Amino acid sequence: MIPGWLLLSAAGALLAGYLGAEQRLHRRGDRWPVSRSAAAVGAVVAVAAAGLLPVRSALEETAVHLLVTMAAPLLLALSAPVSLVLRTVTGPARAGVVAVLHSRWARTVTWLPLATALEAGGLCLYYLAPLPHGWHGPLTVHMVLAGYLFSAVLVGPDPVPRRPGILPCSLALLFVFAVHGVVAKLLYAAGEGTAAQLLYYGGDVVEIATAVALFARWYRRSAPRPARGPVALQQLNPADGRPR
Repeated sequence: MIPGWLLLSAAGALLAGYLGAEQRLHRRGDRWPVSRSAAAVGAVVAVAAAGLLPVRSALEETAVHLLVTMAAPLLLALSAPVSLVLRTVTGPARAGVVAVLHSRWARTVTWLPLATALEAGGLCLYYLAPLPHGWHGPLTVHMVLAGYLFSAVLVGPDPVPRRPGILPCSLALLFVFAVHGVVAKLLYAAGEGTAAQLLYYGGDVVEIATAVALFARWYRRSAPRPARGPVALQQLNPADGRPR
């Protein structure tokens, strides 16, 4: 596992960087959605809570894993950090970020099947593969990055080179949902008990939240919008101002 002091340092750096960029927008007179700021604070709280939680048993290790590799990446993706960077940096720095977003590497890692495989594969390796204990830290970092990437492709408001439609995203989420359930049940069968139950039900909470965010985003993009301007005025009844 990642040391607690490192998690707390990461939480502090994330909070300072995000709020600093947001304040720069406010000083410029620009607005930033409160929901995105709340998601960023939630990600910071999840990472900080994991850093403060003493890991003395498999149950506590599972709790840290849920907070760091599942809850925090989802919340971070919903906070739109790339969009915030694009709105606050200028010159060569902004050009560099745009170049990365349009690069072949970005198109590859945001390809939904690959992002799904990275997300599900890290989970299986961490819990089921007989890896040396020294590999758990790097694998946890991989799971954080894969979780963020998977969430960003499915539900994040940041620009994605090839964002898939609602059906492929739903199938990918169902696949990860199923893999997560199978891993938890295998751990339970191996005698992990309460840790496996926490992994199962805690993971369900995060995945259901992802599904809610996915369908909310789809609804916002596909719902018909009321007509405005001359067209809307023509549809009003001149007698009482109500639609015909």
